[in-house]
Order: sequence, then C-alpha cells, then structure tokens
Amino acid sequence: MVLSSLLERNQRRPGRIKMRFQLRRCSKCYHYTLKGKCPKCETETVSAHPAKFSPDDKYMRYRLAERYD
Repeated sequence: MVLSSLLERNQRRPGRIKMRFQLRRCSKCYHYTLKGKCPKCETETVSAHPAKFSPDDKYMRYRLAERYD
C-alpha cells in the first residue's frame, strides 16, 4: 500500500528527474559512476552490466568463434 502511494505521488511530478540505477564505467580510467560522463577525466561512460542473455540468440556462434579464434 505504501509503495503504490509513493509511486502515484512521483508520477504526479512530471518535471522530476528520475534516478538512474545502472552502474556505468569510464573506459579510460575505469572509474565507476552513475553519471554519463566520468567525474575524473570527463570521458563518456559505458554500461558496466553485461547484455541480456537469450537462449534463442541467433548470433551466438559468431561471437563464440570470434572469442576463441
């Protein structure tokens, strides 16, 4: 009940900035952050999480061949 009332209250504020929950990593200095740019070296950050796995992946054999060549 409390969670639903909090969600309703947050949806009423359309100008509010939503928090990112994805951890990001700088590819230059390997600093972890939640921001789009690294606070240390001002380089763009990339997602630190792996891609989603799908058992029906059509391109899996190509990725594996590239990895083990």
